[in-house]
Amino acid sequence: MAAITLHYNVRNRAAINTIRYILSLGIFKTEEKQPTNSFKKSIDEMQAGKTYKLKNTNNPLAEILK
Repeated sequence: MAAITLHYNVRNRAAINTIRYILSLGIFKTEEKQPTNSFKKSIDEMQAGKTYKLKNTNNPLAEILK
């Protein structure tokens, strides 16, 4: 099976209507792109509170390496 990636301006009505028409034919399917493992891991760590909040952003290495 071949795949096509489309990049378009979401405000362009002609592009949106064209994509809707093509999908309405019923011979194509859409696929949601899943986040990469490293991105998902970062989000999970952030939600679990495993991140460090800097108090001073002027010299972050000095603060982290304390």
